[in-house]
Amino acid sequence: MCRALPAGMPRPRLATSIALLALISGCAARPQSALPVALAVPPAPAPRSFESKGAEGAALGGALLVWGRTGDGPPRTWHLTEDGAVIREEPGIVVATGRGEWRWDVREVKVETSACEFGPEETHEPGEGTANRAELVLRGTGARQQVIAPPDADGSNVIQHEAEVIGSVGPYLFIEERTYSYACGAHGFVGVEFTVWDADKGAIVNLLAEVSGVPALQGEAKALLDEDEADPEAARQEENAPELVQIAPAYDARGALRVTAKLARAACYACGDGAWSSYTRSAVVPAKKAPARLAAWVPPPPGMQSFLAAHPDLNVGGWSRSGREE
Repeated sequence: MCRALPAGMPRPRLATSIALLALISGCAARPQSALPVALAVPPAPAPRSFESKGAEGAALGGALLVWGRTGDGPPRTWHLTEDGAVIREEPGIVVATGRGEWRWDVREVKVETSACEFGPEETHEPGEGTANRAELVLRGTGARQQVIAPPDADGSNVIQHEAEVIGSVGPYLFIEERTYSYACGAHGFVGVEFTVWDADKGAIVNLLAEVSGVPALQGEAKALLDEDEADPEAARQEENAPELVQIAPAYDARGALRVTAKLARAACYACGDGAWSSYTRSAVVPAKKAPARLAAWVPPPPGMQSFLAAHPDLNVGGWSRSGREE
């Protein structure tokens, strides 16, 4: 049976309100989301050249920074010359801007939770509360940008919050937050937020507002969701188009940028596919055109292509140019 959102459950901090429509019936038998597809984009001018300057720049070296994962391993960052030769590598995610190199730093902190009444004679004492605090730390100076702050438990008996960089394009970090909360209802709830952070300016960018051709993306996503709907009649009656909730970068074997769009629509709790928040099903479709501010990073630099040819097992998360702009 599909249940409504339990009374007293904290409202999730989502960019979309569709996750709160929990009264929809007709659970799908096999919900799925589409696989990312390669993006065909027109050629774009390469980013302006950078040059390492200063004592630290000379010590670290490297014209290009590339980070990624091999298999299920943790992320690592490689410092490369312009022609793709490896100068050094280090654990973690590091991106470069005109202000220097920034390291992604995530720490788990405790969050205070609350007791709640599960029934007339049953009270649950405060449960586990954990959250991520995510910052960017500037190499050399230790200056910090607070990117993700731990959420307030807001009456939850249990809360588990995580923040992850799902990709980057130059100085732009694409971040997904997932928060599980439980407040003595029939079940817990997963809320998801999407953020794009400009490490150069130290600010959030509303990149979803810069995506073009959204109606076409909604049509493609709806077709995929309807095709996978267990009840064809329910699919025909679904009038609300899926909402654009996330875009994500990906890179092919040469390092060329692809962009995919995730769109989600409301579903009953048991019908959700788990790919976005609770009470939703979602589909991933290729964006027809990268947002204009990302265009300079669509074509890969020759050095990155050479590096990837020697590292075919690397799943690239993103790349940037080291040093300061001339």
